[in-house]
Amino acid sequence: MKVNLSIDGEYFKNEVKDLRTKLEKCKETGILDDDFEDKLDKLLQIEKNLLIDLIPYYRTYVDDVKKTSMKVFPMKELGSFTSHGLPQSILRINKNLFIANSINSKIQFFYTDIPKNLSEEKEIVVEWSPPIKEIKEKISFIYKLNHKEILLLGAKRGYSIILSDDFDKLPDINEEIKVKRIQIDSDFKGFGITLEIGDTLFITENKKNTLTLFEIMKENGEYFLNVHTNISCIIPNWTAMEKIGKNYFVVGTKDGIIYFIKYEDGQLRILGETYIFHNIIRKINCLEDEKGNKKSIIVIGNKGQCKIFDLYEDTILESYDLKGNLFDLQSVKGTSVVLSEDGIIYLFEENFGSWHLNEEATIKDIFFTNIFKLNISKYLLIDIEGELNLLYIDRIHTPQDLWNMALYQ
Repeated sequence: MKVNLSIDGEYFKNEVKDLRTKLEKCKETGILDDDFEDKLDKLLQIEKNLLIDLIPYYRTYVDDVKKTSMKVFPMKELGSFTSHGLPQSILRINKNLFIANSINSKIQFFYTDIPKNLSEEKEIVVEWSPPIKEIKEKISFIYKLNHKEILLLGAKRGYSIILSDDFDKLPDINEEIKVKRIQIDSDFKGFGITLEIGDTLFITENKKNTLTLFEIMKENGEYFLNVHTNISCIIPNWTAMEKIGKNYFVVGTKDGIIYFIKYEDGQLRILGETYIFHNIIRKINCLEDEKGNKKSIIVIGNKGQCKIFDLYEDTILESYDLKGNLFDLQSVKGTSVVLSEDGIIYLFEENFGSWHLNEEATIKDIFFTNIFKLNISKYLLIDIEGELNLLYIDRIHTPQDLWNMALYQ
């Protein structure tokens, strides 16, 4: 097997030998070359790049090292409050603080501090706030405006802004949270599923099959929404959408078609369409590789339909027939997790720039309703009781992971 590296291996070995010789000489003379530390830092960076290059080889070809696996850790609730209804969407405010929107129109904060190293013995705890009593309508979209303000869009025209001087901890909603209610002065009917597509620009469904552009604006210290009812496009039977670039997004339909749409020159333009599979598209998500790039999307639907589509080559890369109706997915830094209504959790991995299903890591007979990405190896899962769980992907992610392994047993 030929190993392709981004560095010159011989150069690296020679530089290490040269530095070692200088170190031995220093032991004799007590004099260290002025550039020794600079060369050492340079070699440490080269070593890091070398290990990064080797990671996918160890994940794919070396049998004596650990294989990628997934494990679910329940999270224990602390305090007097619990989740009031099944969380429908979650917004991450900072590392440990989140805000959740439940299906019964309750808005709550929750706080959790997930340890870096997980074990069966150490509990992962979560603490919920009571619901924000001023919010009683159905909320369709939550958006962080800045470190002190959060925007809530209502399904019936109105919107609210939650204000706090301290979003670093679980807030006391009676004393540290203020809610400012605002109405839209137009004939706009309300906000459906909403997607951010660019700086202050959003797409929302304001009536059946119609996607409309709006923007968040601020004037004299006050926010307002400028709804461009004249900038719309009609996508029959649409079901899901995902941002794939600035002012550029993709929309899926009940007929298994995806439309590529871009906002340019003051209009929403349909740039093309592609047939994906003969079934309803339930969810579309960009696949984020280990460098954070998003070059492809994953499209899922009923009856186990799953396709990976290359955004640059405009072609389907991989096709899978999985089990059950696939309904939710997330991706972060080289992994993607897909949920099936049959109680199955599927894991897709990126190695050498390509995405593939890791069948050995599949978890069965465990039912969840939503998934939310956290970081390189962790996802939040919500079960059918509305309780939070942590999905941990035990995988070689970093050069430190290689250092921590006994590679030469």
